Amino acid sequence: MTLAWAVGLTVAGCKLVDDYLGDEDDKSTEADEATLSERPVTVPGRDGAGGAAIASGGAAGAAGAAGAAGAAGAAGAAGAAGAAGGAPLAPPVIVNGAAVAGKVENLNALACDDGDCRLQGGQCEGDTCVIDCDEDSVVCNEEPVECPDGANCVVNCTDEDTCLEAIECPSQGDCTVNCLELGTCAAPIDCGGSVNCEVNCDEDDTCINGFEVDAGLAALTLNCDGEASCNAGIVQCGAAGCAVSCRGDDSCSGDVNMQGQLARMDCVGTNACSGTIDCSRDIQGCEITCGGLDTCLQAVSCGGQGAANTCTIRCLADGSCSSGITCEGNTCNLECDNTSCNNDVVCEAGTNECNISCGNDSCANDVICSTDQDCNVLCNGNRSCERQVSCTSREGNCSLICSGDESCNDVACVADEGLCDVDCAGDDSCPQGVECDSDRESPDCNFDGN
Repeated sequence: MTLAWAVGLTVAGCKLVDDYLGDEDDKSTEADEATLSERPVTVPGRDGAGGAAIASGGAAGAAGAAGAAGAAGAAGAAGAAGAAGGAPLAPPVIVNGAAVAGKVENLNALACDDGDCRLQGGQCEGDTCVIDCDEDSVVCNEEPVECPDGANCVVNCTDEDTCLEAIECPSQGDCTVNCLELGTCAAPIDCGGSVNCEVNCDEDDTCINGFEVDAGLAALTLNCDGEASCNAGIVQCGAAGCAVSCRGDDSCSGDVNMQGQLARMDCVGTNACSGTIDCSRDIQGCEITCGGLDTCLQAVSCGGQGAANTCTIRCLADGSCSSGITCEGNTCNLECDNTSCNNDVVCEAGTNECNISCGNDSCANDVICSTDQDCNVLCNGNRSCERQVSCTSREGNCSLICSGDESCNDVACVADEGLCDVDCAGDDSCPQGVECDSDRESPDCNFDGN
């Protein structure tokens, strides 16, 4: 059936909680820092906390909208899961009851061999080989660093334009690379055999040119705090998960492939994260937050390179996610606010459940939800979802709520075996009408509006 109207009315029986009914037109230019993970600090030569805990929660609102945060795994639950090839993964580190992205427990017995460490220009401190690279170092600048296996390894790049050669991290041990001065870390870092790998690009113009990271089986923590840092090749997260933090302006220009037990990426600096971002093959959850001005400029996706389990993509600042966001997974939570998501927002066919939320002046193009089970779309921002909003559910229900003024140009809903629930509560919402076809039809497909 087709329902057409010119002006949407606020409905007394609307299923929205008070937070979703606000008609304020205020919008911020950057995300609230309280919603973002705090950058872990590592003291050179010592093990770091690494990674950001993915907080539990992320529950849908009363209308099924995406929650604020992703899912947390039960303590140690992913430790039993096998990596590629059948090898068991190390259990994740647990902080305040939540698993930490980019950090796992290293249960190996480690020892540092003085002779092997000295050959790399380092010295043993307990079970850790500490290698300081200055401007006179042959290893680091003219020859690759080969961290001794069976021990932890810390590489400190202490002078400008040092660590110009590749760094091979140790097998079985943890690896930390501190890029402390301008122009440091200009070559690949291979963490494939390590348990944990942490790379800190603290200074401006660090981790550039030939820099890239391949985490292999390791849990990766990559901190890009300096301006224009991490502007080089691809970042390949490991099977044990990762935490990538891009807090420097113009940082993280390369592509990032996220995966593993838990994976989190925070793009906070202005113009940060200008490469493509995809998260696939997660076990306990994946979260991508684009919280700085004009962040995440290329495609942001989950499930592009393999099945995704639980994916949360949050675009929270003016100009963020300008090339659109897509998700195919078991559960997809997509959130756009503050003039973000100027291209399509899509839950692709094959997704089990999807929740989409669009705030003020966000989701300027089509919002498309194709699921096997339930789909919930909330356009509660003024001038949100300005083009088509559509839902197709194969076996579940569709909830489409347009409570923002001038939201949802036109609406289409198909629920093959479920119910369509369409509310057009905002002033001048749904001006082109609603097309609705559902299996379990209440009067007018539960339509509320003119």
